Amino acid sequence: MTFDEQLEQIHSKIVTYGKENQGELLYALTEGAYLISGSRRVRIYLEDLPRGVLSCVHATGHLENELREFAFPIFSSETIVSRVFASQYPAEFRLNRGMTVTPDDEFANRFGFYSSYITPLVSLGKSIGVLCIDHETSAERLSGKARSQLSEFAGSMAVRLDEARIYHQQVQLVRRLEEFRAREAASMMVKSAAQLVKKVSLASVLVLNQIDAEEFSLSILASYSDDPQLKNLYDQQGATNLHPGSSLLAQYVDAHGVIVDERLLRPLYIADLTRHTLQKPVLTEAMALRSMYIVPRYAPDSRRVICLVNYFSRDLNRFTGFEMGLLQTHAELVERVISEVGGEHLEIRVLSEISDLLNERAENLQPFLTKVLSKATELIGADTGSIGLIRERDSRKWLVVEDDNGTIIGAKNKEWLKKNIPPFPVGGDDLPVADRSLTGYVAHTKQPKIIGRVDQELQTGGFHRSMSELLKSEIAVPIICDEEVIAVICLNSQHYDYFREEHRRILQIIGSLTARHISDLQRIEGLQSEVNRLTTDVAYKDPHVSSYRLGNIIGNSPTTQAVVEFINTVSLPLFNRITFWSRNIPQEATIGLPSILITGPTGSGKEFFFNNLYNKLNELYRSHINPSGELPVKKTNIASYSGELTYSELFGHKKGAFTGAYNDRRGILEETMGGVVFLDEIGDADPKTQVQLLRFLDNGGFVRLGENTDRFSRVLLVAATNRNLPEEIAQGNFREDLFHRLSELSIRLPSLNERREDISDLSVHFLGKLFRTYRSEAELPDQPPVLSEDAKQELRRHNYQGNIRELRSILLRALFFRTRNTIIGEDIRMAIAGTAAGDISACRPVARDLDKRLAETILERIEAGGDFWTDIYEPFSRSDISRETVRQVIERARAMAGKTMPAVARYLKAVDNTGDAGEVQRRLFKFKNFLYKTVKI
Repeated sequence: MTFDEQLEQIHSKIVTYGKENQGELLYALTEGAYLISGSRRVRIYLEDLPRGVLSCVHATGHLENELREFAFPIFSSETIVSRVFASQYPAEFRLNRGMTVTPDDEFANRFGFYSSYITPLVSLGKSIGVLCIDHETSAERLSGKARSQLSEFAGSMAVRLDEARIYHQQVQLVRRLEEFRAREAASMMVKSAAQLVKKVSLASVLVLNQIDAEEFSLSILASYSDDPQLKNLYDQQGATNLHPGSSLLAQYVDAHGVIVDERLLRPLYIADLTRHTLQKPVLTEAMALRSMYIVPRYAPDSRRVICLVNYFSRDLNRFTGFEMGLLQTHAELVERVISEVGGEHLEIRVLSEISDLLNERAENLQPFLTKVLSKATELIGADTGSIGLIRERDSRKWLVVEDDNGTIIGAKNKEWLKKNIPPFPVGGDDLPVADRSLTGYVAHTKQPKIIGRVDQELQTGGFHRSMSELLKSEIAVPIICDEEVIAVICLNSQHYDYFREEHRRILQIIGSLTARHISDLQRIEGLQSEVNRLTTDVAYKDPHVSSYRLGNIIGNSPTTQAVVEFINTVSLPLFNRITFWSRNIPQEATIGLPSILITGPTGSGKEFFFNNLYNKLNELYRSHINPSGELPVKKTNIASYSGELTYSELFGHKKGAFTGAYNDRRGILEETMGGVVFLDEIGDADPKTQVQLLRFLDNGGFVRLGENTDRFSRVLLVAATNRNLPEEIAQGNFREDLFHRLSELSIRLPSLNERREDISDLSVHFLGKLFRTYRSEAELPDQPPVLSEDAKQELRRHNYQGNIRELRSILLRALFFRTRNTIIGEDIRMAIAGTAAGDISACRPVARDLDKRLAETILERIEAGGDFWTDIYEPFSRSDISRETVRQVIERARAMAGKTMPAVARYLKAVDNTGDAGEVQRRLFKFKNFLYKTVKI
C-alpha cells in the first residue's frame, strides 16, 4: 500500500468518529504522525480548562505512562510546548548541552530524547493543543515536506478532535461532580453518627484509592468530630497503607482491597488500639483515641471493600448491642449514599445522550451500535469495549461481533486493544472451559456480571476469554427485548477492579433504552437482506428475450400465462387482508389466515413462483403502506428438519424443551408477523407440526415447544410440495383437514415438458445469467454465447426429469465446455449426457468425465488468479456446480498440496497466510465447515 493510500485509509477512519471517540481520534493522529515523520515517539497535548493546564492525553514510545502524567502550563514563556500553543506557530527544540539548562532541557533529559518538532493543533482559529514529534539522535530531523504534510494532516482533524476534547472534559466534570456529591453526602452521614451514639468521638468513611494497576490504599472520603481540632488532626494523616504488616487494617484487607481475614466480614470491635501496631500512632497519642468499631461494606461475591465505616471513642467502654445495631444500620446508609447518590448526574447524562441518539435520523444497525458503544465507553471511562449480537448457528446461539470474514456486524472500539473477536457460544457451566466467555455467560443467564480481576477468573476456570493481556477487568450487561437477549454490551479496563455497581446501572439504562431500537434495526436489516435475495432472483432480464410476463416469469405458453394470471388475480385481495393486520382489526381474525398451496414436480419453479408473488405484494406494500419499508418475509424447507426441530423452526421453543435447546427461540411464524412465510416441502411435515399448523391457520394461535403460553401471529402462509397430497392422505401421512385448509387457493405449476414452447427463451435467459457469473474479465457481460437453432431444437426435444433445475445444469455444462462463442447441438447433446438423464447407468461415465473436466477448469481459474470463495463456494451455494464437482476439486487439490485441510485450503486460496492469524483461523474454520457440513465431504 502506498503512502497516499495509507494516509487516505486513516482519513476514512477519522470521518466515522464522533465526539465520543477521543481515544480513537488521538490514535489516528498518532498513526498519521508516524506515517509522515517515521518517528515512533509522539506526544499530544490538549487544552484542559478544568485543570488549567495542557494535559498529555496521548504518548507513545519510551516512558509513555510517565509522559502522560506530565502537564505544561497553558501560558508560559519558559516551555516550548506552551509557547507553540499560545503563538500557533510550529517550532523545533534541540537539546542544549551547554551550561545553561532550561526546563525543556531537563524534560528532554528526563525522557531521553534529543530534539522535537512541535506543531500547534488549531480548530477554527483557536488553539486546542500541541503535537510533538520526538527524536532520540541528532541525525533525525523532519524535512520541510514532512512538516507541511504533518500540519495539513493535523489541521484536517482538528475540528473533530476539539469536539471530542470538549465532550471528554464535560464527562470528566460530571465524574468529579459525582465524587463531590458522594463526599458531601458521606460527610452529612458521619456527622449524624455522633448524634446517634454519644460515645462516638470521631467517625470516618474510608474508600479504596488506586495507587497503580496492582495496588490500593484506603483514603478518607469523609470524617466528623464535635471537636474540630480532632477532625483536622485525623484528616492530616492521609491514606492508610495496605502493604502486609504496615497498618492495623492491612491485617484484614490486602493490597487489592479484598478482605482476607474472615473476622472483618462482620462488624469488628477493637477494644484497645494501644495494644496494636498502627501506621498512625498519632491516633492513640495526640488524638487519644482508644477503641474503634469497624463496620465493613463489601461486594459479597468478591469480598472487595466498598467502604469501611469507622467509629472511634476515647474511652474503653464497649458499645452496647443496641448501639452496635444502630451503627450497623448507619453504615448501610453510608454505603447506599456513596454508591447511589454520587451516580445520579452521570445517569442523567446517559439518559440525555442516548435519548438524543435515538432521536437522530434513522441509520443502519452497525453504525448505531458503534455510537452506543462509544458513548458507553466514554461515559464510564472504560478503555475499550464491544457489542456482540446473538446469532444462531448449528442450532446453537452465539455472540458475534465480527463475521468469518472480519466484517464487524456488532461493534467494537479501540481495535488495537481488541483486534480479533471470535464468535462466543452462549452458555454457562455446561460449556468447556476453553469456550467460556463473560459475554456468553451473561447472554445465558440474562444477568449482568463484573469481573474485577480477569487473571483470577481464568485461573479458576471462570468466564473470560482474553482478547489482550493489557485488559485487567471486565463488565458485561445483556440487552433484552421481548424477554430475549438480543445482544450483550461488554466493557474492559486496563486497571484491576475498575467497574462498580454504578457502572452496571449505567449499562443497564443504556440497554433498556436501546433494546427496542436495536431489535427493530435487526429485523429491518434481516428483512432487507431476504428481500434483496428475492429481488435478485426476479430482477435479471436478458435483452434477447421478449416473453417476460411478470417479474421475470418467461413464456408464451397457456400454462405460463395461467401462472401470471393467478398472481395478478390473488395479489390485491391478499394485500387487502395484510392491511387489516397493520391496522389491528380484531374481526378479521375470526375467519382464519390466508394460505396458498403450490404443487408441481421437482424443479418446476415453486420457489421462483413464490419470489414473484412476494415481489408483487411488496410493491403494493411500498405503494400503500410504507414507501421505504419491506413486507416481512421468511422462507424455510420443512424437509431440512425432523420432529421437534420442525416444530421449533415454525413455532419456536422454550429453553430446555429438547436436547440442544440452549435458549428461548421465536419461530419464523412469530418473527414474520404481518408478512409472508414460504414453507417448501410441506408434504414432509410431521404429525405434531401438521396439527399445530391447522390450529394456526384457523385462528393465528400457537404454542412454543415446551411452553404453555398461547401466542398469536398473522401471516400469509404459502406452502409448496412435489408430493401427491391426496395419495399421502390415503396412506395416512398427511391430514385431510390441513390439506383442505391449505388449498383454499392453490396452483399447480407445469413441468418443463408441458411448456416446450417456452424452452428457447428460458434457455437464453439462463445462459445469459450464468455467463455473467462465470465470464472472464476479458469477456463483456452483455455478450454471452449464442445458442444455435439446432442447439435450441435439442433442448426442446429433451425429456426433462428435473425440469428448470435440469435445464440450468445442461446450460452450465455447455457454457463451461464450449469451444466457440456459439453453442451448437453437439454441445447440448454432450451436456445432456452429463446430466444423467434418460438411461442413467449408460450416461454415468459421461457425467463423471464432465465433472472431472469441470473440476480441472475450476482449478485452472483458481491458478490464474481466482480463489476458493469465488470459484467454488459461491457457485455451489447457487446450485451451479454439484457436490461431485466439488469432491473432484478437493481430491485433485489433495494430490497436489497434501492431505491436510490447511494445505488444501492454502492451495485453493481459501486462506492467505500472509494476513492476520485470527483472520486465517476464521477462514479455515469456514472452509472446513463448508466441506464437512454443507458439501458433506
